[in-house]
Amino acid sequence: MAGDFNQERLTETYKSLINLSIEGFRYLALINGGAVVALLTYLGNVTKNGGNIPDVSCPMLFFLLGLLSCGFAMFFAYFTQLRLLNELLQLGQLAVRHVFTLWAAMASFVLSLCFFGVGAWLAVEVFGGQG
Repeated sequence: MAGDFNQERLTETYKSLINLSIEGFRYLALINGGAVVALLTYLGNVTKNGGNIPDVSCPMLFFLLGLLSCGFAMFFAYFTQLRLLNELLQLGQLAVRHVFTLWAAMASFVLSLCFFGVGAWLAVEVFGGQG
């Protein structure tokens, strides 16, 4: 009876970790992609009104790197799950074959967040010099 409770708790915890990961990937894609769209919209409006066009190439680069890193994080997360599944199906237990892809996914995730932070900081500097 106690083993069933622990197994159920483990399963639910694992499911919640998957859901948190999905929301994290959505968050990263939203903030980095949203920043790209916002910058492009701003540049379009400035160009249409004949204003001075600020150089936002560096912030744009970091937002795009953030999107790319998010994609890599999702790629590695997928292969982590695939390796976990194969480990369980083939060995009946977890091995260490999934560890590299897990760390690569986490590093890419953190990198994406850092790229957003740098891009946002650079954008603030660019627009701070405008006013």
